[in-house]
Amino acid sequence: MVRESSEDNIVEPVALPLSEQEEWKDVTPLEQEDSQFSICPIAYTDGYKEMMGYMRAVMAVGELSERAYELTGAVLKENPGHYTVWVYRKKLIEELHLDIEKELEWLESIAEMYPKNYQSWHHREVLVSMLLDPRVLADMPQDQQVCHPVIRRELSFLANAIDEDSKNFHAWSYRQWLVRRYGIWEQEKVFINTMIDQDVRNNSAWNQRYFALVQGETGSKVLVDDGTLQAEIEYAVEIIKRAPNNESPWSYIVGMLLRHAPEKLYDELLPRIQQLSVDASYDQAVKSSPFYWSALVDIYESRAANEDADAREKILDLARSACAVLATDHDPVRMRYWEHRQTTLV
Repeated sequence: MVRESSEDNIVEPVALPLSEQEEWKDVTPLEQEDSQFSICPIAYTDGYKEMMGYMRAVMAVGELSERAYELTGAVLKENPGHYTVWVYRKKLIEELHLDIEKELEWLESIAEMYPKNYQSWHHREVLVSMLLDPRVLADMPQDQQVCHPVIRRELSFLANAIDEDSKNFHAWSYRQWLVRRYGIWEQEKVFINTMIDQDVRNNSAWNQRYFALVQGETGSKVLVDDGTLQAEIEYAVEIIKRAPNNESPWSYIVGMLLRHAPEKLYDELLPRIQQLSVDASYDQAVKSSPFYWSALVDIYESRAANEDADAREKILDLARSACAVLATDHDPVRMRYWEHRQTTLV
């Protein structure tokens, strides 16, 4: 069956309903078992209900066939969140020894339609794992690892996805999986520098920077060497100079030092940001930034915890004063929060 498009008289094929296709004559569809008392029945389209009827039928008997595989594709284009069908599709790929490269091409079309669908991103992880064993790259230099056809294609795919939406959580999450699984850490640092240089406010890129710094490890016991910490302080301060009212570098460097080297907050970060606050090139922008004052609160509070009673009270007074400045001048929208924070500084 064909139909003529009104646009340039293009003739397009129209698929027959499955019930009218000779290929499916041997299958009796299974209807969904809905109670007549369902509180909120879903208004499926007739076409989708028919596809799912045949889908249930082939899944019920565990059919492993090309037609079942094609049917999963049709269903998932209509409902990409159907994780049971994704699992069945994976089994079909494995059992029928289907072309994984072609499956990845198909998956890109799904990603274009549904860029934030959990199941399609997980399916991609499964496919790439089937396609490339990490041991293949284990003894390669990193510059050769990233040139492997599979890695090169995945990095290109991700670059396009992140370029389309630089804060797509699913793309960044998949990127973390890829980097961790295949150990391409050095390449990732170069990528992150580029992303932050393009947009210093990209919180996702800052998060990825920390991920790469600790190579995916978690917890305060992860060791970060002194040279790396010093370099990160320098880097964050340079970015702060470019946009003092951008929360990302402030949160990044304060959070990292609180976790890995709290003593450096007071001894090394504090002098650097105080220097900016009196530098004629940056003073007005820095001192009017709520993130500068917020950083002072965190730095003083952290330092006070390690001081004796007299010194502790003096430092906490500095933190309380910073809270007052935030409440009245630079972050009045959150006045109640800063007033509350003052009361916790004891």
